[in-house]
Amino acid sequence: MYQCENSRKCISKQQLLDGFQDCPENDDEEYKQSCSLDDAHQRFQCIGDEQKCFPSLIIEDGKRDCKIGEDEDSAFAQYRLKYIYFPHICDGKADLLPRVIEGQYESDETKYEYWPCDNTYTRCNKIWNCKNGVDEMYCPHSIGSTLRGYCKFSNDALNMSCSSINQTDERNNSHMLF
Repeated sequence: MYQCENSRKCISKQQLLDGFQDCPENDDEEYKQSCSLDDAHQRFQCIGDEQKCFPSLIIEDGKRDCKIGEDEDSAFAQYRLKYIYFPHICDGKADLLPRVIEGQYESDETKYEYWPCDNTYTRCNKIWNCKNGVDEMYCPHSIGSTLRGYCKFSNDALNMSCSSINQTDERNNSHMLF
């Protein structure tokens, strides 16, 4: 845990340098020793800056966090990132460059069947990790504590279609649970 300066507020160390102001004085975004944190092996270190290690979520987010912008260069960012967070495995976006393992090219997007979408880490996290949203069924935050289906907004946000949870076969971040 990290205690915000001049405040009683405490935040997770994973929130340091994540691009969101969590502390009243913004000291969580100006923290100077992030490469010394326990989770430094899961952070992205900018070239020539031994004091700034960002969480992996800043990689290719459209904002230059490193001086020369290597966090926005996809090939370089993938090479520099050695570890990823569990929710990033088989999420449809390659976070690690493929490596040859036992004669096969493997990445964080291969062998999807080995990574069940409904597990301890994804259950009731308010994110559809499973294509049909089953990992969010019967969660305290679900309306009426039972998830019955979803509504999907089209790209223009004017059209919406709703389906039963059993009819869903597509994952999209524009779902609204009901």
